[in-house]
Amino acid sequence: MIGSGPPLAASLSRARLILRATTIGLLCFQQLVLLFLGWFWLLMIFAGRQRRQDWFGSVVADLFRSLGATFIKVGQIMSTRPDIVPEYVTRALERLQDDVGPFPFDLVAQTIKEDLGGTVAEVFAEFAPVPLASASVSQVHKARLRDGRVVAVKVRRPQVVELCGFDLVVMRLGARLLARIPTIGALSPEAVVEEFGRAVFAQLDFRIEAGNNRRFRRNFRSSTDVVFPEVIAELSTERILCMSFIEGTKILAVARTWADPRRIARLGLQALLKMIFEDGFVHADLHPGNIFITVDHKIALLDLCLVGELDPPHRRAFARFFAAWAQRDGDTMARLMYSMSANAPDDKAAFEAYRAAVIEFVGRYWGQRLGEVQVGRVLLDMLAILRRHRVRMNPAFTIVNIAIAVTEGIGKQLDPSLDLMAEALPYFLAHPVDLGA
Repeated sequence: MIGSGPPLAASLSRARLILRATTIGLLCFQQLVLLFLGWFWLLMIFAGRQRRQDWFGSVVADLFRSLGATFIKVGQIMSTRPDIVPEYVTRALERLQDDVGPFPFDLVAQTIKEDLGGTVAEVFAEFAPVPLASASVSQVHKARLRDGRVVAVKVRRPQVVELCGFDLVVMRLGARLLARIPTIGALSPEAVVEEFGRAVFAQLDFRIEAGNNRRFRRNFRSSTDVVFPEVIAELSTERILCMSFIEGTKILAVARTWADPRRIARLGLQALLKMIFEDGFVHADLHPGNIFITVDHKIALLDLCLVGELDPPHRRAFARFFAAWAQRDGDTMARLMYSMSANAPDDKAAFEAYRAAVIEFVGRYWGQRLGEVQVGRVLLDMLAILRRHRVRMNPAFTIVNIAIAVTEGIGKQLDPSLDLMAEALPYFLAHPVDLGA
């Protein structure tokens, strides 16, 4: 499951809520008008369906960007849920960045003093006032401890929890209204908002990310090629996360290093397979900016606030799903996904229509060798089938599918010959599962 955070504030200022809701409403109306005008123009010039869909996705992404921190985070999470949102929207949301201007250093210093009990100069030997990165909910500074260790210090943006609380209340109200529309209500919009809300708050409480860091380090303690930042517990709180600083190069810039891109591609894929099938604890935000190549040619995984957890039954089901794909068994794949659905309707006709769509889709790949097929693309297309038939998957299952698609995509950029199924086969032999369970 996605890590949960603190509950939303029970008592909110009605005046401020109304003001924020009005702002959201006006921005939504503005983007709706823009969407209509652009759509009308595209129809007038006989633009194709793909271009109209791309326009829709860009308008949605612009709306989320203009609405600020909460909506940016929700948009980023939505980009990982093609089982809920059409792919032309998730593509646009994938490009949604939350880089914003830094907040003043005196507020950073105030947070450090309040949470760590000393001034910046008292706690750290050196502390860079200019952040390495500044996002909608936090910014990161490079610092040096008294014992000489170089660290990255992540500090939460002031008042961001209150802002997210307001925005999620407004989202709940909007979801309640949308739920009255039968076609949308079938997707349980209120439950989806609650799920996204928990994921947003997981990124606001740095104690959750610290716990994830420690768990990943335990899981990979025997690995010599995959590393994670070390949390400095005595300097970490809900609002501050102090970690060892990892020097490295972003994975897609491998050409700037002496590392072998084929080895790096396989290391990344093998790390993901271990997370899925052995640990059941998966990094849920494996985009290229969070994967570094260290100076000694190891892989470093950063930004561990969002994770997906698979319990043993789900790990077995996922292994069965892969085995069924290898055998082109669309019926088993359809039944497995349906059994793991969060809202599988008890409608035989609907199930048969969904099952037939999966079987037909899988049948398109008959005759193709496994190595010729990009598994990530198949998984994304399968999630689109789920969305069309209103089958909402357990979030962890979708997270794993997205992680596979992203990691395979990155891997193939480094090594076009990378074969996910071939890489997975040794794992299945080393960690057998009861495919009949």
